[in-house]
Amino acid sequence: MALDIFDRAPAVSAPPQLVSCASTPSSELAAELEYAAEWLGVRSEEILLAALGRAFGRTRGDGAVAVTVRSAAVAPAHPVTLLCAAGWPMGPSEMLQGAHNALLPDANHLHSPADVTLAVDTTAGAPESPLQVHVRHTADGLTVDWTYDAARLDSYSVEEMAEQFGLALIEITSDAGAPL
Repeated sequence: MALDIFDRAPAVSAPPQLVSCASTPSSELAAELEYAAEWLGVRSEEILLAALGRAFGRTRGDGAVAVTVRSAAVAPAHPVTLLCAAGWPMGPSEMLQGAHNALLPDANHLHSPADVTLAVDTTAGAPESPLQVHVRHTADGLTVDWTYDAARLDSYSVEEMAEQFGLALIEITSDAGAPL
């Protein structure tokens, strides 16, 4: 079931009204992500993608959304189907397994543009989609920037997604088992 993460449909001919908001750098989240990736034997992109699916599930409902993952570790960038779920039966391990499977090189990738971009440790460029989540490791910790089209999303919706993303990241790093 396709999940609509936006508050409004796209305007027919209006240019995007891009707005950005950034999280405060968190050394705790950076450490959680680094240690969990090592412990679970997965790439940090898989954990971040699973956390994004959990955050969308909690804020928008269960379903699937197309996400382009852009990272040096995931080349070339391509849209994948992200399963989004608020909770059981999709526990942290199942969310991580879904993200892991979506990023496998031989996974069935989508050929249409995605509405969401997850960019990990890449230089910021022009937003590729109406919602872009840019995760960066900095000297101060993990920073998450959310750039979105204000014509499609309200600021409080993005703030709620950002809050749930941090909580979901802790859940995935703390409670997930390694993917098969």
